[in-house]
Amino acid sequence: MTRIARWATAAAAVVASLGAFAAPASAVGPDQYGGYNTEVYTAGCPSGPGHQADPHRPGDRLAIDADDAAAFYRCHPSTSGRAVSREHVNCAPGAYFDWTRGLCGPARKVPEMGTKLTAGRAGLTHLSPLKARLGHLNATLVRDRDNGPQDAIWNATITFKDGAGNVLCVARTNTAGRAACDAEHSVNPATTLLGGYTAEYAGNGSVDGTLNTLAPATARGGVL
Repeated sequence: MTRIARWATAAAAVVASLGAFAAPASAVGPDQYGGYNTEVYTAGCPSGPGHQADPHRPGDRLAIDADDAAAFYRCHPSTSGRAVSREHVNCAPGAYFDWTRGLCGPARKVPEMGTKLTAGRAGLTHLSPLKARLGHLNATLVRDRDNGPQDAIWNATITFKDGAGNVLCVARTNTAGRAACDAEHSVNPATTLLGGYTAEYAGNGSVDGTLNTLAPATARGGVL
């Protein structure tokens, strides 16, 4: 599992660069979390022997929330090989999680991460000349960048639609960035074979599509 970045800067210096940003006790502001040895992941909290916590090396391991720009996950690695636990944390009102710094900051100053969605082939089972079952719709969401690994994006909501824009099914990505589901209603085999289907990721910003910190992405998939 690939981390986005690691920081070895003092938390105070990071806070100073962002300015004061007050947060209630139940929320996270830039004066909490982030800073020395912070690591941010796109594919969920890391697990396995290589990701056990080192009690002699303090630091934070955080994971992005692919459906909410104003939240993130704080990972709690095990020191004894047990499963990693995660805590869902909300930023203070008006703040978004800054994945480049590993802390919450003013929403309009947080950069947008490019994403890329790739749709695979779905399978069509004929029930009658005008009715068929569409199964195994699938798509993979990753971070889109020119250099470096195409990091998988975990727990993102992917909506699958037919050629007319009707929702076929909805699924979330796994730690490999892959989402898959079967259509919840029958389809017309002729039009489906011709037009395929569409997979959509709406981004993780506001309802009107602005201020995403993970960019929206769309892909078209074929049908066998």
